[in-house]
Amino acid sequence: MVTSFKLSGFTCPACGAIFEARTVTSITHQGQDSDFLPHYLGENPLPFFLVQCPECSFAGYPEDYSEKAAEERKVSSAFLKKTLTMPLCKKIPEEALKFFVAGKIYEETGRNPYHIGNLYLRGSWCCRLRENRKAEIEMQQLAVKFLKVAVEKSTISNPDNLPVVTYLIGELYRRLEDRKSAREWFGAVEEVIIDPEQQWILELTQKQAELNEHFIN
Repeated sequence: MVTSFKLSGFTCPACGAIFEARTVTSITHQGQDSDFLPHYLGENPLPFFLVQCPECSFAGYPEDYSEKAAEERKVSSAFLKKTLTMPLCKKIPEEALKFFVAGKIYEETGRNPYHIGNLYLRGSWCCRLRENRKAEIEMQQLAVKFLKVAVEKSTISNPDNLPVVTYLIGELYRRLEDRKSAREWFGAVEEVIIDPEQQWILELTQKQAELNEHFIN
């Protein structure tokens, strides 16, 4: 089975536009990069995990278009216009722009920094797939910023995710060539593991920590 889609209808919570967009119904992947970018079989579904309004560029997950979400976490068209004038918007690929805009909306509406960091992480993946390293770096820096806040403020709801996120911060720092920070976060992974079944993340950490020490990026 490869990636499959369906057309769904949406009403934009920012400008009220009514439109249809492709959404993902199934995926298959085989393997992943060390920062968890999946290797998908078939068409890359990443850009279609988010829905973007064709009128005002509001971007979010399909559930962000629900009536309840629209009432609780509304942003204005003016905010979106301002966001689209930010310098990074001119540098990043179209697929990554969705994740950047969604991240800014999540920031504006006070969402969990863990979810904000994940949006920017996925944006960095889109940049890598388009071989845009400069934009990937900027998105990785944003991902690290918010994932660190999530760890420091304990906003990661599933305790099993903490070692994975701790490792991920270390790996992003390694990719950003901040070897000292990478070393610190890799070193913290073992301290937060509580489930013996998470031995895999410790083994992965040890492997990437060794690459970090040998300056292999």
